Amino acid sequence: MRSSHILLGGLMLMLTGCVSVTPTVEHDATLPFVELDGYKFHVRELGDRQLPPLIVVHGGPGGDSKYLYSIDALAKKNHVIFYDQRGTGLSPRVAQEVLTLESSLADLDALVSHYGGSEKVRLIGHSWGAMLVIAYLGQHPEKVSHAVVVEPGMLTQRTAIEFVSRLKASQSWWDALPMLGYLASTPFVSTQDGHERFDYVMTRMMNRAKPGAPYQCDGEAMPQDAFNRAGYGAFANMLKPVLNDPAKFQYDLTRGISAYQGQLMMVSSECSFIGYAYQQRFNMPLMPKQTQHVQAKAMGHNMLTLNPEWSVKTITEFFDKPNSLN
Repeated sequence: MRSSHILLGGLMLMLTGCVSVTPTVEHDATLPFVELDGYKFHVRELGDRQLPPLIVVHGGPGGDSKYLYSIDALAKKNHVIFYDQRGTGLSPRVAQEVLTLESSLADLDALVSHYGGSEKVRLIGHSWGAMLVIAYLGQHPEKVSHAVVVEPGMLTQRTAIEFVSRLKASQSWWDALPMLGYLASTPFVSTQDGHERFDYVMTRMMNRAKPGAPYQCDGEAMPQDAFNRAGYGAFANMLKPVLNDPAKFQYDLTRGISAYQGQLMMVSSECSFIGYAYQQRFNMPLMPKQTQHVQAKAMGHNMLTLNPEWSVKTITEFFDKPNSLN
């Protein structure tokens, strides 16, 4: 009886009011942003601007930077810049077809040029963000002094096939069941930019905070409000086709990375299905010889979020190393 009352109450709420998602900088003038080449990236800047610039590249494609705010203690020694990638988070929505890996790298370069100027920057990339950072090091090795990459999923077609195979093996139809309820709510989602309804469903799925495998250790889960707003268009254009057919991933994100002479650290977890053993077997052989591989023991894929003290200490010690092999 009590559960039926809850369901009825939820239905009445939907019928009498609208469901909303967090607006982007386009519709909320109070949100901080930096405008580059005519586009307003939502950013959160911490630390003295005289300190070395550190740009944090979030996961996805289609996630946002909020879940990484837990490492904000890095601002003690760095000017930290969290940004929401184009079409994701609280950055404005754009046409889905312009959201590509190439445009993501061009955007990262615009941010590096803006915050770094003639000086080298530091980069942290998590998951999809780690894939972008690795590709960026191959394109612009001279612009980065230190880079930290945390569990990149796929760097080549071979690793894309392995990643998708492992991911699908870890999932069941039960994982997608809550989506039906979220989809039923979409007619009641208020819209301003026309992307809110699909973003709403994806945000709810990302914020479900499922504990344990395949990404976390047993009993470990992300906070339920870890993400501000997903960007479904970025996911649909860049990742969804690869999940359907991993052979469509025709990139080699390590191309040119041998020219990178700065410091590079890969951080991998013990519990994630793409953790230390996966990275050691598939991705580390593709990295430059100076790459340091660190295992986050008894941690999962989101150690930056769930184990910030360990993460900040490990990254700070790495940044204290001389910035060049030369």
